Formats: sequence, structure tokens, C-alpha cells
Amino acid sequence: MSANVIKLGFLGVNVDRHEEMAEHYGRVLGLPRLEDTKSEVYFSCGSDAYAISLHRGGPRGYRHLGFQIDGEGPLTDVQQRLTALGVNATIKSDLFSGIPSCIEISDPDQYTIYLYRDSAAPKRGYADSGIVPDKLGHVALYVGDAKKTASYYEQALGFRWSDWLEDFFVFMRCNSDHHSMNFMSHERRGIFHLAFELHDWGHVGRSCDVLAQHKVPLIWGPGRHGMGHNLFTYHRDPDGNIVELIADLDRMSDERLGHFDPRPYHQDFPQKPKVWKRGAMASNIWGVEASAEFYK
Repeated sequence: MSANVIKLGFLGVNVDRHEEMAEHYGRVLGLPRLEDTKSEVYFSCGSDAYAISLHRGGPRGYRHLGFQIDGEGPLTDVQQRLTALGVNATIKSDLFSGIPSCIEISDPDQYTIYLYRDSAAPKRGYADSGIVPDKLGHVALYVGDAKKTASYYEQALGFRWSDWLEDFFVFMRCNSDHHSMNFMSHERRGIFHLAFELHDWGHVGRSCDVLAQHKVPLIWGPGRHGMGHNLFTYHRDPDGNIVELIADLDRMSDERLGHFDPRPYHQDFPQKPKVWKRGAMASNIWGVEASAEFYK
């Protein structure tokens, strides 16, 4: 049995431009600051203890991920299940404000992951200004072997694959959302991009106006992906991380049906998990592909 992840909880990022990054995530994206020290700042986005944290020190980029898992009580049962699968799992206490206990593990690329059951509500879930996303939507990582990583997430953490782009880029879900994690085979390591979910097309348009007011240019979009069918824009934060803003993501309301809830813009009826080929129908069904700037 796996650890049965049910939700993407939080992302930790090591930063160089600490003040500029805090300004971007707080004022521009509209995430409430929960805790702010000389070395760390925590932001909320919804009902969890926090959604993203920025940390001084360490190699710039990925620091850790947090996933909420199902069940109640102490984490010893999950630790035992993971150990039986050959995963080194250590229970730790009070590492994060609002999360009393968690399990620390590492995936095949040595990305640090924390698993937890209980999370306190944030002091403030949403801000009054800025873009104000609904939630942290997904995280995309560069990995050595997407197939190997997908197998690990399926067997150890209970994820299911939603779509593949050929054999090098996989979209994985842990609940009804089309994806909470993406993994791309690449010589790089670290964050490919992170995404926040917005309400709808109107919210996407308003977010573009907010970015423009703060002189933050788009590097791709607006558009609609084929895989996941979500509306999207992409921009870079002050440290150069790619931030995607999404809406209208595919959902699979009932796993027993094996297909995503039908939408008029789907290519298949029913739209089931599948392997896509590279091209506009996969990357942007509106037809405008990413520029070279997107892949720098």
C-alpha cells in the first residue's frame, strides 16, 4: 500500500532576491504573508497552514514539497508502509508552523518531500489585492527519468498518470484535478515551473492587467493547453522561476469512469488519459507555441 496523497500542500523555494521575491508573491500575486523572518517568509493561499515559503540560503530553486495524505492519527502506519516499499521515511515534529508532525522522504532525484495529515488553518487565507489565486495548483520538476519518477509516485504515494507527452513529460493527479505534479526528463534538475489556480477566464484577464501594472511581462499565453485543457499564462518571478496562472483545468470527478468530465473543447469523447504527440494540439490548442524565452 502507498501513502495515498490526497492534496498538494506546500512548496518551499530557496531564493536569491529575497525582498523582490517577497514583494512579487505578496503584492503582485496577492498571497497573504503569514510569517516573516530575516531568513524565511511564508504565504498562504486557501485553507492550509501555508502554500509557499521563500528561504534565504541554499542553492536557488527547489527546497521541498509538502503533500497531505489521508487517514487519521500518528504517522507510524504510513512510515511502516513506505519502509516496506524500500523508502527511507523519518517522522519529524514541528518543522513547519501549523503542521505538528510529518514524514520526510526523498524521491529518485533526491527531492525532499514531506507528508502530513493535519494542517492548521492559516491566520488569513486570502489577500484583498493583487491577483489572489484560489490555490497552489501544481509543481513541475525536471527529473532524470520521468518514467522512473512516475513509477515511484504511483507506487509510494498513490498518484495516477493523467497524460504523457510522448515518453518524456508526465502529468500526474492525486485527486480529481488533472494534475498536481508534472515531471519532465531533462539534464537539468529543479523547478520547471509552479502554478497557481484562478477562478475562470475573467480572472485570467484581470491577472494579466495586474502583472502589466507591475511591469511583469508574459513569456507565453494566454492560451489553452491540450494536456489538461487549462487556460494559462506564464511569467517569471524576480529569481527567474516560471510561474503559471491557470483556470478551467480538466477534472476526473469519478475515477471509476476513467475519463475526465466532458468539455466542448476536448479532442476525444470521452477524454481519457493518453499519450500525446508534440505539437500545437498538445501545447496550445489555440495555436501559438512557446517562444525561446520560455525555455531559457
